[in-house]
Amino acid sequence: MKFISILVLIAFHCAPEIKSSNILIFVPSPWKSHIVSFEPLFLELAHRGHNVTLVSKFVVKNLPPNYTQIVPKYEFDFEAVTDAVLQDTNNYQFFFEELYMRNVIGINITETYVSSPEVQRFIKEDQTKFDLVIIESFFQECTVAMGHKYGAPVVSIIPVAPWVSISRHAANPSDFSYIKDFKLNAGKSIDFQSRLLNTLFGLNGLFIELITYIPQQEKLMDTYFQYPGYETRPSMTEMLENISLSLIDSDVAILSPRPYVPNFIEIPGIHIQHIKTMSKTLQNFMDTANAGVVYLNFGTILNVTRLPKHSLEVLINVLGRLEQKVLFKWTNNDTQGFPENFYVDSWFPQLDILRHPNCKLFITHGGVHGIMETIDAGIPFIGFPVFGDQFQNIRMSQENGFGIMSNIHTLNEETFERDVKLILTEKRFTENAKRMSTIFHDRPMSALDTAVYWVEYVIRHKGAHHLRTAAVKLTWYQYLLLDVILFIVTIVLLLIYICYFITKCLMRSILKLFIKQKTD
Repeated sequence: MKFISILVLIAFHCAPEIKSSNILIFVPSPWKSHIVSFEPLFLELAHRGHNVTLVSKFVVKNLPPNYTQIVPKYEFDFEAVTDAVLQDTNNYQFFFEELYMRNVIGINITETYVSSPEVQRFIKEDQTKFDLVIIESFFQECTVAMGHKYGAPVVSIIPVAPWVSISRHAANPSDFSYIKDFKLNAGKSIDFQSRLLNTLFGLNGLFIELITYIPQQEKLMDTYFQYPGYETRPSMTEMLENISLSLIDSDVAILSPRPYVPNFIEIPGIHIQHIKTMSKTLQNFMDTANAGVVYLNFGTILNVTRLPKHSLEVLINVLGRLEQKVLFKWTNNDTQGFPENFYVDSWFPQLDILRHPNCKLFITHGGVHGIMETIDAGIPFIGFPVFGDQFQNIRMSQENGFGIMSNIHTLNEETFERDVKLILTEKRFTENAKRMSTIFHDRPMSALDTAVYWVEYVIRHKGAHHLRTAAVKLTWYQYLLLDVILFIVTIVLLLIYICYFITKCLMRSILKLFIKQKTD
């Protein structure tokens, strides 16, 4: 008993002091997968004693008492977005369409939710004192103003690998030769065409956005982020450069390795929680699948009913002929019109399904969370990318040997059936998936513990500006050393000219001397 008391006293004195802080998480955007993936961090901060206020469209159930939620009620047409991204385009047509998405549609979407009554009421009227503000960095730079309103350090959550538009504010390396824009359809080795397209995206982010995109975000900030004292705030760019920390939902196990500045921290798979939510009916369906289960799910944004009709028929026909059972995410749980081996529902506990020993193949659109979950479970997949980072995620996974990239627009029964049977029969796909799973899990701390540590680190030090590199304050030409190169080239040219001038003078003198001697 005495020994236990001594241990308790030692633990009490050695344990770090935990101070309860007020944390604002301002993420009112309509991208469910972006926000839900970070929910475990928000809840864990509350469980550790911090007072959390969340501004989000997506309701969190069973909240702890120190967790407050403000829910905006705006309308957003996801079917229109689905129809837009399902268009089949070539690389260069895609480039111009993507610029339109970022500079026009992205701005319009941001204005939709920052102008909602609930968000406006919170911005103008809330007088709470917050010690930290968390925002999302995904075409909503104007939200950084919330850090100024509360005089608090800002932490950014980034749902995909950071691209030039995000990286430039922290001077994070963005070499166009191998660090890809998140929308680029390219693997580890980038061919000339992909490097050209990547360079166009990069140059747009470095130079063109400064006169097209950034002024629009600044206008949104000036229009919708009006609170006492907003007139004296610095420019949006200055506030973005002042962000203390960025938490990135990405992983080198999925994308090719790249350098990060100290305040860019990867926390891959933070949403992966070991919580079983499988119903008895679904559990029985999977347990009795002696030949295995094929699972199809195209995520939260992509409505499977909007897929090209022919492609949808191919998926159902081929999967219906398999000896394996099929879990098929649909708009409801009505099995009428589906093959007998299908289990149809509008929602599935994806992690539980992928971890079940009878799950043999995952058919997905290639969102980063789905890819992380299939790596976590060590399950091979067939991917049908349609937008965003999905092309890059699937192509990289295919190069890592545990996935096959297909095309929803050109799908036919012969090629799809060949791909399905290839993964179900060849062990190399599962072996590579298990190998990637081992790499994915081999880390010193869990993604959640890493994220909580760094968030509390920013709170403890009232910001993390000491992690910013000096490059943040350099102009683009200073960062690229163009001024130094110009100076060196000028000096070299000057020395060459001086040498030329001296040589010319010497030659003239020698020539004159020679002529004079000859004359004498």
